Amino acid sequence: MGADRDFPTPADATPPALAAVDILGPVAVIHVSGEIDMTSRDAVERVLTRTVDGRPDTVVIDLSDVTFFGSSGLQMLAEARSHAAANRVTLRLVASSRKVLRPLEITGMTAAFPVYASVTEAVSA
Repeated sequence: MGADRDFPTPADATPPALAAVDILGPVAVIHVSGEIDMTSRDAVERVLTRTVDGRPDTVVIDLSDVTFFGSSGLQMLAEARSHAAANRVTLRLVASSRKVLRPLEITGMTAAFPVYASVTEAVSA
């Protein structure tokens, strides 16, 4: 048998979703990057939950650097919306790529969340 050149290696794998939080006064911005699927959802969800539990006035979820947005991501946002409402925290989304906007549009979630093209827009809204 030859070398395993045709099979992806861990170095070739797409990194899981990562989430980092910036606090801008009463607004927390969660920057999410990578793929949001069933394998990475829990890590992002933990960051969302902790951020909402801190009770800022508004949480902006920046999905600008998300490379894949599956049904797990949609479910995560629906649950985050409920958790935020229970804590009286406003959620806003930043999404400009078709990879994220299309699933949001197809499922009607653009009606449930204010969606902005940039973090600057979402923070100043």
